[in-house]
Amino acid sequence: MVSFPMQYGSIIQNGARGFGRNAVVLIGFSILYAIVLGLLVLADLRLTELPTPSAGVVALICLIKLLQVAVHLIGNLALINGGLMAARGQTFKFGQLFSETQQLFNLLGLHVFAAVAIFLGLLAFGIPGIYLSVGYWFAAFVLVDRKVAFLDAMSGARRMVTPHWFDVAVLLLVIGVISAVGVFAFGVGLFATVPLAVCIGASGYLQLGHSN
Repeated sequence: MVSFPMQYGSIIQNGARGFGRNAVVLIGFSILYAIVLGLLVLADLRLTELPTPSAGVVALICLIKLLQVAVHLIGNLALINGGLMAARGQTFKFGQLFSETQQLFNLLGLHVFAAVAIFLGLLAFGIPGIYLSVGYWFAAFVLVDRKVAFLDAMSGARRMVTPHWFDVAVLLLVIGVISAVGVFAFGVGLFATVPLAVCIGASGYLQLGHSN
């Protein structure tokens, strides 16, 4: 397959327009997500600081950690789903973000397997890990969009990205810069820049998918 230069301007414009149409929903969700996750982290820290926690406290700490994982996964699914709808030009309501929560354990498997593969790749002289970190970046979009098992999503993303690896790497650098801009506003800007970055990522995924 012949590689082609990704149309970065078109990708960013399409993602930004999609975000703009749904900014209130996406920013509102990002704030709620941060509050819920922050409260769980705070509760975890307070409980782990106890000098001699009882068995009941230990069980509560384990439950809170599981809730943190669940909230993180649900948040990821909601943002990816919202990013895909926004990049397709749709306008959606808050509740529609959660229409793919049945993929919770599927996404968990993806995170675990991709993290292990990338880690092992980094141990193997680094280059395989760098390749996979870019190659698997669209895997969650494939999982939510095509509703496939996480192993199929991982292999599908890798096949999609490999012919255009350097183009995708450049796009990810741009997305990383956009996300980082929110940090300069005392972190508050992340509530806007993170969902904006996801929308741009979704736009890049859709353009790449249409080219294959």
